[in-house]
Order: sequence, then structure tokens, then C-alpha cells
Amino acid sequence: MNKDRLRTIIEGNICSGLIQFLILASAVVFVVESDSEDPHALHFIVVDGMFFVLFSIEYILRVYIEPRKRDFIFSFYGIIDLLAILPSLFLLPGFRVLRILRFLRIFRIFKATRFILAVDRLTEALSEIRRELLALVILSLMLVYLAACGIHYFEKDAQPEDFGSIFDSMWWAIVTLTTVGYGDVFPKTAGGKTFTALVTLVGVGLIAIPSGLLASALTEARVEREQIEKEEKNAENQSMEGNDDPHANE
Repeated sequence: MNKDRLRTIIEGNICSGLIQFLILASAVVFVVESDSEDPHALHFIVVDGMFFVLFSIEYILRVYIEPRKRDFIFSFYGIIDLLAILPSLFLLPGFRVLRILRFLRIFRIFKATRFILAVDRLTEALSEIRRELLALVILSLMLVYLAACGIHYFEKDAQPEDFGSIFDSMWWAIVTLTTVGYGDVFPKTAGGKTFTALVTLVGVGLIAIPSGLLASALTEARVEREQIEKEEKNAENQSMEGNDDPHANE
């Protein structure tokens, strides 16, 4: 069987759908195994071995049919495919959860539909705001540092076991700035409570910034995409009208 024929079979909907089913089945087995009294039972080992063999065969075939094998191996999907079989190869059962990442290949099945367009818009949006996101990460790290220093100053004497150092205080700073508030560590002094209120208000605003940036960028990406599609459709209509015009070639 030549490579073109083999590529058609592997990239076909039937084979791709079967692989997606095996990926989901592998994820289900992993969940069932975690709830079993004997996760190393023989039937789990046999089933995992079957998944490993099938995924390995598919990976080898994909590498075989690719004309530029190195590019495929180090591509996004190539790395994901490799991560799906490495845990079983090196006997790392806990990392078999990475197999679910292969389900991202479902976008290749629907590459002619709106699914891949949505992914493209999200990628474009993230690319548009990458500088703002980088600035936000730097700002967040600075705020975590300042918050940890502040709460350490207010609470170090009252709670030396929780806020005795700035390193200890950073856990509280991260949890408070992200507005998670686990409640495992909290201030007891009046100054610490006041400072915490201010940090929490800053955290609420900090969380809202990336959401607004991403929403705005996604809206712009969608508008640009619709404009491009509209222009392409108009150009196609004009081309068809030109072909239908009997005097167009005179």
C-alpha cells in the first residue's frame, strides 16, 4: 500500500473517529482504574497495553506517511501523539491522563467547519493582546510581592507560623489577589484586616482586566473575519457575473 492511500485511510473520518473513541475510552478506563480497589489488576494492565499498542501503531504510521518527518515529530500534534504513548512506554501510569490531549485532533476532523474557525479567532485574539498579557503578568507578580510584604509587616508578630516570612506570606497574597480566599490563612490584626480589604479590591479589578481584553480582542477578530468573508463573497459574485456576461470576452 502506497503512502497516499495510507494517508487517505488514516486521515479519513472513519479512522479518525475510531481514534477519538479510543482516546475517550482510555480516559474512562483511567477514571475507573482510579476508583478501583486494585488499580494494578490484570484486566487494567491488558486494556492499557491494548491502548498503548494501538496508539503506537497509529503514531508510527503517521510518521511513516509524512514526507517531512522531522517537522511532524516536532509539530504540535506530533508532540501530543508522542505524549500519548510515552507514559506507558516508561511505566508512568499517573501521566496517562495526557492521552486526553489527543482529543484535540477532533479539530482536524472538523477543519472545514466553524470549530477550527473559532480556534483561529481565539489564537488571533491572544496574539493581539500578548503584550498586554505580558504586562499584566509582570504587574501581578509585583502586586503579589507588595501584598506579601504588607501582610508580613502587619501579621508577623500575631501569627509568626503563617506570616513569619515574606515567602510564607506569598501564599496568602496569591490566594487573596485571585479572590479565591481558601480561608486557611487569614489576618487577625486590625491593620492586617484593613490591608486585606484593599488587596481584595485590587484583586477584583486585576481579574477583570484579562477578561475584558480577551472579549474585546475576540470581538475584533470576529468582525475582521466576517469582513474578509464578505469581501471574498463579493469578489466571487463579481467573478461569476463576469463569466456570465456574454460581452465580457469581446
